[in-house]
Amino acid sequence: MIAEERIPEFSPLEDESLTEYYSRMAKKYMKFPIKRVLSRIRAQGIEQGVALDVGTGPGIFPLGIARSLPEMEFLAIDLSPAMIQTAQANARERGLEDRVHFQIGSAYALPLKDGAVDLVICLNTLHHLEDPIPFFNEAARVLKKGGKFVMMDLRRDAPKALAIFFNLLWRLIMREERARDGLWNSLKAALTVKECEGLLKRSKLPSWRIYPQAIEMWIESY
Repeated sequence: MIAEERIPEFSPLEDESLTEYYSRMAKKYMKFPIKRVLSRIRAQGIEQGVALDVGTGPGIFPLGIARSLPEMEFLAIDLSPAMIQTAQANARERGLEDRVHFQIGSAYALPLKDGAVDLVICLNTLHHLEDPIPFFNEAARVLKKGGKFVMMDLRRDAPKALAIFFNLLWRLIMREERARDGLWNSLKAALTVKECEGLLKRSKLPSWRIYPQAIEMWIESY
């Protein structure tokens, strides 16, 4: 266990220079993680339709997935105006602004009608939410009947030795001093698997399973 209690990390990133730095790092190192998420989406049987990405950051995940799923359209939201501005620039750079749309938005009030999307993605965002239950309920609301979801986040109950190892790797990669504590702070803000199960049971999100892996957990529909 990294910490007995969650240590909040709820404020959106507003520093434009740090946002640009995270974007550059994501472009450099996120190719394999994108493939992992893509394989999970395909395992859900989703290859076309409308997808929502919640807490998109610089938009690297929906942009990467969109390239491999040309029949899907994405709406991606984030609380940080700086992140959305960077994500929109990344979409223009990749020529995907017609299929991947970015806008400021909250996980607690998704900017969509009921039953509007085929897929909800939420990656490395749950640890930023003080109370994930309203988000889970919103995800259930905007999903079509039979819609799918793929969520992934860090877990505070990860084996400490593994967490220390991945944190060392992170600190070696992140040359920007302000970013070097980012992974450890996020681990301390994350839920445990047991905490996440308890919140999901109290939510309206149906037919979910949790898959713990290393320092993360995946929450997926079935």
